[in-house]
Amino acid sequence: MSKRRSHSSELPPHWEKVQSAFWLLGLAFLFWYGDFFPGILVLVALSAIFQAVLMVYVKRQETTQTQQAVRERFLPEHCPNCGGPISPATVSWRGPQTAVCPYCASTIKATSSAEPAKTIPA
Repeated sequence: MSKRRSHSSELPPHWEKVQSAFWLLGLAFLFWYGDFFPGILVLVALSAIFQAVLMVYVKRQETTQTQQAVRERFLPEHCPNCGGPISPATVSWRGPQTAVCPYCASTIKATSSAEPAKTIPA
């Protein structure tokens, strides 16, 4: 019975397939031109760089998705200043948890507490 370890250095399955395709294309290129020995060292280096770039991309995507989830969860439904309805898509974001009301241009902070922000009835 094999256990799959969850490491932060592993790529998601669809990106592992891209990495495998990179290797297969690289090996095909090396066999086509016949420069296998020095070429394999270059392929290993390029593969490592490619994987590092993919990891940076994946981490950035995860951070963006987490930030969006926090914004959606903790942004109040109505502006505390004017009472206008707001949503994460309609406000202008000035920081990770600071937005600007589209109606009155007041600053709205998305709270990061366990309870969602209180709303002011219109």
